[in-house]
Amino acid sequence: MTQRTQPPRLLVLEDDPDTASLIRDVLQDHFECDCVRVCSTIAQAVGGDLSSVDLALCDYNLPDGTGLTALQQFLIRQPMLPVIMVTGESDHRTALQALREGAYDYVVKAGEFLSILPLMVEKNLSRWRTKQENVRLQRELELSLEQVRRSHSQLTSMVARLEEMALTDALTGLSNRRHLNEDLPRLFAETLRHSGDLACIMIDLDGFKTLNDTLGHQHGDDMLRLAGKVILANRRESDLAARYGGDEFVIILPRTDAATAVNLARRIKQDYEDAVTRTVCTDQPLAMSVGISCARTSRASSGEELIRIADEMLYVAKRGGKGQVVLCEPAPGGATISATPAA
Repeated sequence: MTQRTQPPRLLVLEDDPDTASLIRDVLQDHFECDCVRVCSTIAQAVGGDLSSVDLALCDYNLPDGTGLTALQQFLIRQPMLPVIMVTGESDHRTALQALREGAYDYVVKAGEFLSILPLMVEKNLSRWRTKQENVRLQRELELSLEQVRRSHSQLTSMVARLEEMALTDALTGLSNRRHLNEDLPRLFAETLRHSGDLACIMIDLDGFKTLNDTLGHQHGDDMLRLAGKVILANRRESDLAARYGGDEFVIILPRTDAATAVNLARRIKQDYEDAVTRTVCTDQPLAMSVGISCARTSRASSGEELIRIADEMLYVAKRGGKGQVVLCEPAPGGATISATPAA
């Protein structure tokens, strides 16, 4: 007998008592245990617990139907159940139909069929176990692939988050200087390619250093967060808003002319100063100075030069009394640029 951890549980569906007894005896002798349950009708066979059956042997001519009917009923209740047709029907068409409908094997009751029956059971049990193992491995593979997909998704999200963090100023939530330096050449090149305009708003917080020195860095950080919040609330989706350094901020506005940039700068300045009045308790004058340059009017040759010109306008705004918006405009004759207070 083949070594196994436990004997197979076999069901024999046979209405002839003598044949049923012979089949049971030869199988139990082979497996050396009481492992065979005998039923004489389809109803009796399928009415029992098929989950406790490892393999069924089924006659063809039965009192309440054919072996094909029994096969269908078996597989409805236990789809993975291996079934061997053991019948006196030697018609090959019947055998083919049984195999097509899910039977594992077909044995004709003729000659020494009883002597080969245990080997047929062994063979088909082995085949069934292989199928079961393949199903188990397939499930494990699907679970592994799902875990890989989840891990990949988590890794992708983590990488995206790390990339975002690497390009974001942690204090204000705006882009950082690195992000600005990476994106500015592309935005400037797109402006040239489409013959459009590109505006740059340079912002400095008036009174920030004095506030930092008198009330402490925590209050200074609160001011920077407030400025970042106001800028984020007013910028468009296409705009690149970044903390340039210290208390300076830059907003790059694609496809934006001077008038639109001035309006946005005024709105940001007003919102910031209103918020400061509501939230900061200090006698120090707190405002916002703004310098603006546009690619067309400034004739900047690069994104870096566009920022430099906006920074010059910011310097003019601060030198002129702070709390101003100053726009770069062509000087008469077009030879140089001039600063024009816009607020």
